[in-house]
Amino acid sequence: MDEISMTRRLLAEPPPEPDVVAEGRLRLLAVAARGDRRTRRARPTSSTRRIAVRRSVALGLTGALVAAVLAMTTLAPGDGTSPGGGGTQIADGSARDVLLAAAVRAESVPTSGAFWHVRSSSTTTWPNELGRGDNRYTVEVHSVTELWTTREGQTWWGQREWVTPKSPEDEAAWRRDGSPSKWCMGKRDTEPPRSNCLHTAPGTASLTRVGQDTFVVVEGRELTFERLQQLPDEPVALRDWVFDAVEDDLDPSASAGILDDNVAEVLANLLVDVPAPPGVRAAAYRALAGMPDVKSIGATRDELGRAGVGILIDTEGIVVSRGGPHNEGKLTHKLIIDPDTSHVLARQANVGEDADPVSGTLILEVGWTDEEPHEPEQP
Repeated sequence: MDEISMTRRLLAEPPPEPDVVAEGRLRLLAVAARGDRRTRRARPTSSTRRIAVRRSVALGLTGALVAAVLAMTTLAPGDGTSPGGGGTQIADGSARDVLLAAAVRAESVPTSGAFWHVRSSSTTTWPNELGRGDNRYTVEVHSVTELWTTREGQTWWGQREWVTPKSPEDEAAWRRDGSPSKWCMGKRDTEPPRSNCLHTAPGTASLTRVGQDTFVVVEGRELTFERLQQLPDEPVALRDWVFDAVEDDLDPSASAGILDDNVAEVLANLLVDVPAPPGVRAAAYRALAGMPDVKSIGATRDELGRAGVGILIDTEGIVVSRGGPHNEGKLTHKLIIDPDTSHVLARQANVGEDADPVSGTLILEVGWTDEEPHEPEQP
């Protein structure tokens, strides 16, 4: 099966069990580096790079269309407070200016606490209509996810999910259908098989111990916390490490667009999913500032009304075709960044000119904390 067909099928499937989600998300975390680096090959230019397709599904596709749905999140304060919500007036600068300003702020983020904690929320549209007869309606799946990771790499993944009708018309049809609070659709592909059900608020919650006490940085590679702290804090060196790791995970066939998209995706993830030290996160911002096809769309706000600057990362040569409301088109990543605090407030992936994103995540809390792992509460 080709990667586009795999992506289309994945988007139409029901969500997996929380432990599967947690393990899968860890497998999609950003590439950083590995300690036993091989002798570096001469870096290909955009005109001489080989054309490539990822051995499984290109990270440029899964990173945006899957990882974001599984609550990709980003840098935030060490005391666990919500990103955004204050600060000075944000300048409508270039992407480079915004990212470099965020890099300066990232260097001073606190690092005390027992757990690296990420709390985020996302909303996606369930791909199939629910209801009976003329009372058919579409629901949105709301998810709050939390990740706690110790300095030894022990990780807990918490998730709460619930659904609501998507529009007033959908709510009216849901009420005519008897206002059901639960929908079950067969069994999940688990051992033992479990019912595949959707629930209205407060939904269902879980807390799962996951991981192998290391930080997954790319398929087949993991770093201990100590090794994570040793990543380059200089942007060119960090980008080279990321490029090496990305290239190693590709078949020998790659366009410049696919390689650059992989590198940009990994650098963005380094701001988020693993407790990289402040210098490394600052280097990731500076490396992104030097990437091609990165531009600013100026001052904007996320869905919570928090002010930031929109950064677009175009994916040259990556075209996604999917059913439903999204047509075939180029995949674009969007970050909303508060350069005054270095926080990424929100992240989206769009296909073509669609205003409605394929996936999106709001970052609620991220940073070092002494808060113990627990099932997420409903906002």
